Amino acid sequence: MPRPSPSIERGRPHLRHAGLLAVLLAAAALFRMTQNMAMTTLSLLARDDVHISATEIGVLGAVTGLMVALVTLFVSRRVPHQRAAVSAAAGMVGLAVSLLVVAAASSFAVLAAGVLLLGIAGGIAMPGLLNAVVAIRAGERERVIAVYTATLSVSLAVGPLLETVLLSSARQDVRVPYLAFAILPVVGAGLILVGSRRRRVEEGRAAPAAREAEEGLAVDTAGDVASETPRPALPSTGRRRAGLLSTGSGRIALVAQLLYAVPFAGITVFGALVARAGYGASPARAQLGFTVFFVFSLSSRAIVAWRAPVRRKVGLLWVSAALTAAGLVLLGVGEGQLAYLGAMAMLGVPHGLTFPIALALVAESTAVTDLPRANATLLGSSNLTSVVVPLVLGAVVPAIGYRGMTLVMLGPVATFALLQFGLGSRPRQAR
Repeated sequence: MPRPSPSIERGRPHLRHAGLLAVLLAAAALFRMTQNMAMTTLSLLARDDVHISATEIGVLGAVTGLMVALVTLFVSRRVPHQRAAVSAAAGMVGLAVSLLVVAAASSFAVLAAGVLLLGIAGGIAMPGLLNAVVAIRAGERERVIAVYTATLSVSLAVGPLLETVLLSSARQDVRVPYLAFAILPVVGAGLILVGSRRRRVEEGRAAPAAREAEEGLAVDTAGDVASETPRPALPSTGRRRAGLLSTGSGRIALVAQLLYAVPFAGITVFGALVARAGYGASPARAQLGFTVFFVFSLSSRAIVAWRAPVRRKVGLLWVSAALTAAGLVLLGVGEGQLAYLGAMAMLGVPHGLTFPIALALVAESTAVTDLPRANATLLGSSNLTSVVVPLVLGAVVPAIGYRGMTLVMLGPVATFALLQFGLGSRPRQAR
């Protein structure tokens, strides 16, 4: 009996993986769209419906960030990449529950309970989705990461636009989006579970044929197979596994992520109130600003995906830092809603650039077995800004207002920019 063509045998797993990858990307879009709606609308619901202060809104934002960081750092990092997809599905179900609790909240205590669940769900689902996507195509990490982040940007651009329509139809009732969006993560979780089960069935059927093909390839085409097998980046050696800070690339990635995480945490929690109180915008118009923000983020990530692998990663991180500072200045001192939309556009570009480049820097210097730990450290550390930033900004708003609050964020941006400069202009690999 003639042996199967090596190229055909290598292509079949590729097709199976493509199906699961598409499912994971769709689920990630549904999750991120829903999570972003919950966070950006929370301040409006808290102030207008539950009638709590800016300081208490900052506390709620800090609770969310703290739970995301703790769960990411101490729970998600321990989930092996083989179970990452299932853990993501569990987190998405938790997200749906948290939306219903927030929608029903009439007091600070109930709102805090919903926000607590929201943070826990995010800390489980987001790392799970990322690790599941990267593990599928270990040999094409940077391109897969770019596509993954571009998919997130698509969902982030569509979500606020959909919410704008919902708010306009519901006479600016900010509880309606929470009820309407609750179904989306449930659908995403179902897609993940069905896709994962189908993949296990297909792999079980293909295993005998794959073993036979591998035996033939080992005899006849060993040289060709070896030359085409993806090589893991810098595999870990010794008893202690490599961490995020063990390489120059990892350190630069962390600082760059922190540089942008500070203003993003502030914009996520208080951005709608900046538009409402600082620019006189309606809730629907405030969400339109987030649509502009994420459309520019999407455009940036689409370019990164198109150009992947990107060679001048550090140079693009400096562009992101400059645009972050310029956007904060315009948001703080601009006049009129065009200035508000322009500032959101400027801030959207570094949002689109920083995350995929930081992930690519980590992926190219970390073995696939160590990626869950490294990615969890990157995400968890940057999520800690979501704890500190809302608390600080919520405390200063009564004294300087929402516009002045945006200028306060220039301080940590400048600090991290100096730290990034100190790390050098080129990432250094661990020795």
